[in-house]
Amino acid sequence: MPRMSNGISRRARRLGPGVAALATVAIALAGGAAGARAAVPATVSVAANTVTRPVAPDFLGLALEFSTVPQWAGGGGPPAVLVNLIRNLTPNGHPSVRIGGLSTDRTWWPAPGVRRPAGVTYALGPGWAETVTALARALNARLILGVNFEANDRGLAAAEARAFRATIPGRYLSAIDLGNEMPLYTSVPWYRVSGGTLLPWYATGGQAVFSRSPSWGPIPFVRDYTRVLGALPPIPVAGPDTQNIAFFGAYDRLLSPHSRVRMLTSHGYGLNTCVTNAHVPTYPTIAHLLTRYALDDLLAGLSPSIALAHRNRASFRIDEMGSVTCGGRPGVSDTMASALWAAQALFTVARAGVDGVNLHTYPGLPNALYDLNGPPGARTATVHPLYYGALLFARAAPAGSRLAAISTRGPLTLRAWATAGPGRARHVLLVNASPNQAAAVTLNLPRGAFASGSGQLQRLTAPDVRSRDGITLGGRSFGPVTATGTLAAPRANPVSPRGHGYRVWVPAGSAALLTLMGPPTG
Repeated sequence: MPRMSNGISRRARRLGPGVAALATVAIALAGGAAGARAAVPATVSVAANTVTRPVAPDFLGLALEFSTVPQWAGGGGPPAVLVNLIRNLTPNGHPSVRIGGLSTDRTWWPAPGVRRPAGVTYALGPGWAETVTALARALNARLILGVNFEANDRGLAAAEARAFRATIPGRYLSAIDLGNEMPLYTSVPWYRVSGGTLLPWYATGGQAVFSRSPSWGPIPFVRDYTRVLGALPPIPVAGPDTQNIAFFGAYDRLLSPHSRVRMLTSHGYGLNTCVTNAHVPTYPTIAHLLTRYALDDLLAGLSPSIALAHRNRASFRIDEMGSVTCGGRPGVSDTMASALWAAQALFTVARAGVDGVNLHTYPGLPNALYDLNGPPGARTATVHPLYYGALLFARAAPAGSRLAAISTRGPLTLRAWATAGPGRARHVLLVNASPNQAAAVTLNLPRGAFASGSGQLQRLTAPDVRSRDGITLGGRSFGPVTATGTLAAPRANPVSPRGHGYRVWVPAGSAALLTLMGPPTG
């Protein structure tokens, strides 16, 4: 077995005793010849050619609910810890912040002549807009704002969109997103009624009332959408905000090179909390989250719509993405497994041509990237595993880079991606999704075109794929809480080439990012 690259054996000795629950991993992490023999061999070959358009500066953004912004950024302006956590994922350009989601169709902006719909539970106003503007200004962000469509009221939607336009500076307003997950209008209650009393949709009692009849579908959706769209002020539009293929097919007719629709939007989740059969691949378990299915299903059937958007000079964005639907599943979406999933999922959709992703985060839920603690003026944050995976992607695929062609031979749990650019920067990400088997990777690079000389290796590690804490990236951690939202520079871990390749050892349930400098150009 070939000797591993510099720094690997020291890392193995340091981590070895910490994974007693997985015997094979414990042996692999113990270092020395025994650890090397326990690793499964794999070969990753990177080609000289790139296969995607450049990663956009706003590729990685956030998806927030309407009430989240005042919770996190109210009371004296957005805290530095929040600004830094968002900016880390988009260090260059304008971070994309989508505000909407489930709360899109439960929200309204009170206006003269507009009645509050029975299904609305949250009201906006100038104070809310001031808080949103302050956050956008601190980030120089671009906002995608949801507008109520479930009420099917032209006046209500127009009043909300006009209020956004009047209270939020136009330089921050990227698009309005009319409605959210319209296929659910016939199956998720709009509100409930009990003894003549209106109850919110999530109440456990009462009779469910739906906003659309059971026969309502893609064609009536486009008819209603077009009617409401015609009442809105001239702001670019994003939609249809669902992953439903039939609704996408109907919505596609609204897109042209000169249409108001400038962004096609989808949702993407690895697993589904609504699935109750544990044998179905979308049932939320760590084992399922680490499979290829949790990656490949993110864009099932949507490749034609991605191509259509680009042909019409529009963009395609997954404006709500997370590891598990409906807020997540404790013990799954708040573990190291979700960090490994996030890095892979972001590369998977970037490889498919998606122009950007907004990771959904909500206070106190297991699917969150982080939680903010303390009163305004003294905010700290607790950073969750999913954030580490997103930050790893941001380092592996910086703005302006392109994904390179790559092939892998070895276990199916060993996955790899490579990027070239901007400039001479080159990155190769190796993810070992096996919970109990290390991988010994021979990494082959194209002669002269991709990289030269020694590189730097940084790892995403945790005691176990089930771990909720103890996660490090580049040997650094945010710790139990962070007051700054910044992570120290990765610890130096040089790796020297062997011929035209490198040998990299990837422990079970971890990832390794190799950063190199390509040969000078010109």
